[in-house]
Amino acid sequence: MGTMTHRHGTTRPGGGPRAGWMPACVLALLVTLPFARARAVEPPVGAARCSKADVTRSRRSAEKLYRDGRYAEAVESLRRTKESCWSALDATDRGWLVSDLGLAALRAGQPELCRQVLDEAPAELDAGSRVAKAIAHNRGLCQGDGALPVTVFYSGLLISSPAEASAALTREWSYFVELREGRLAQRADREIDRCTETDGVELGDLNVMATVDLYSTQAQLLRCRALKMVTTARPSRVSHVRDLFSTKALGKVLPAALAPAIVPGDAEERSRASGEGRTWNDLDSRLRFEPIPERKEELRVRGSGVTGDLSQWALGDFNGDGVEDLILLRTVSPEGGSAVDMAAFLLTRTQPGGVLTILEQWK
Repeated sequence: MGTMTHRHGTTRPGGGPRAGWMPACVLALLVTLPFARARAVEPPVGAARCSKADVTRSRRSAEKLYRDGRYAEAVESLRRTKESCWSALDATDRGWLVSDLGLAALRAGQPELCRQVLDEAPAELDAGSRVAKAIAHNRGLCQGDGALPVTVFYSGLLISSPAEASAALTREWSYFVELREGRLAQRADREIDRCTETDGVELGDLNVMATVDLYSTQAQLLRCRALKMVTTARPSRVSHVRDLFSTKALGKVLPAALAPAIVPGDAEERSRASGEGRTWNDLDSRLRFEPIPERKEELRVRGSGVTGDLSQWALGDFNGDGVEDLILLRTVSPEGGSAVDMAAFLLTRTQPGGVLTILEQWK
């Protein structure tokens, strides 16, 4: 049954934003906010460009520009709407308009304009409303340098903020695992019981055989590696991965290497397919992803004969290029089987809408 020895209780199995313009309930985690559905009141006679339908179309057009990274054009589109239709909007819609315009201005490199337009937000807004919270969040961004902060998800890394990563690396586990005989012979201490002792240690170096213990230990090693990366991560200047889980056809932007390797030869095939620019959906036409309501950072995976989970662990600039990267855990099993294909990926994307690039893969 292996030699994973418990000290304080049972092991904890491994665990793991709609990006772009997201609902205000997740503003504490994300730094991009939603274009809410325009709800302009009917304008006075003669103000045809400010009808409800026209304002809605204008804001949707600006949203598309923003998602495409055309921030300056989004600013101009929203500015024209504001200049033409301000008097036709109620307080809530004015609030959403300046919130959208302020964020677009910030991304366009105009923090002063961001601060200016947010100062025009209606004073009568309820401080507890979604729009007021969105404005307050964007105002905080505009007061800073506009960088996207490093973000971690508790369900995966078991920490609440990046500042806790260093302490988590030294924290003793509730069990220890022994090194296999003959592996890493230079190490006098043969017990592993915290992340700081896992440098250079692979799963195959450990004396773990029982199925439950094996996958728990694998998840722990992956978590340790992610925590180490978080300690050196930097804020990002731009991101094309924060909206990943809101992508309608997610399987068409995830590289083929994310597809599970269930039988011998699968891993090589996946790697080769990724090198050819193919996607996970290219390998599995039945692939689909389902949200998990209580955990927005996780998705349920269902495909041809497989089920599992996809979990976001951390967001940040992990390679120093200023572009935000994503640490993702993929855990998939064949239906009716006990085997688990678990792997973590460091992914990035340098432009909106394209297939993601795998920077690193860990097993």
